[in-house]
Amino acid sequence: MNYRHITRLLLFLFSLSSIILFSGCDGLPQRIMPPENKILSAYESPKLNLYKIRSVSLLPMIPDDTTDSGTFYSTNHFLNSLKGKFPNTKFIIPPVDSVIASDSLAILKVIKSVEQMKKLDLKYFFDTDLGYSVNSDSTDAMIIGMINKVTEKKGYTTSGEFWGIQPASLISCQFTYYLISLKDGRVLWKAQVLGEEGYTLSSWDLIYPPLDNAISNGIDKLINEIPLTDNKLE
Repeated sequence: MNYRHITRLLLFLFSLSSIILFSGCDGLPQRIMPPENKILSAYESPKLNLYKIRSVSLLPMIPDDTTDSGTFYSTNHFLNSLKGKFPNTKFIIPPVDSVIASDSLAILKVIKSVEQMKKLDLKYFFDTDLGYSVNSDSTDAMIIGMINKVTEKKGYTTSGEFWGIQPASLISCQFTYYLISLKDGRVLWKAQVLGEEGYTLSSWDLIYPPLDNAISNGIDKLINEIPLTDNKLE
């Protein structure tokens, strides 16, 4: 056995021992499958074509911060994607930072209200600090979203840089976005999305938190399903 074969064997044994340590007492974890990003369900109001949407407020998906469990980067990814997809529509993130800072559940309360009433009570909404901030921009509609479920699966993957296998994780995020008219509170569109991101412990090229990347991957699937078109503009 030559030196190269010995080196490969040692690398394999090191990778195998790392996986066993990585998985704790539960035995060998499963192989990480390629990330899956897809639309889980979608609803479009049959009256959508009656609405002229020239401007849209995009509210931050909570929690909107730059930590590993925040969504700051994916919210901005969504904003840039919307601007690129619909250049004739105005998209803004309203100045709601101070509102969310004082009431972290403000956006969640709105979504729960929409789910219960099947529409947004605009009189109540505009009386809240969040609604007042959104209404100050006088946009036609609002996109608001929330995370429904986050799971992380540990396993292993083959390495593209080194011979052997490496411990890896796959983070999955199910989230929902709503497009709501700010003229009458009607839910014009709703989509539930699955976004995933796989990474290894040696992923030195990670720029953004894995959760943000998972949501952004789902948004890349979502962007082509959003029912906004230039022919709705005048």
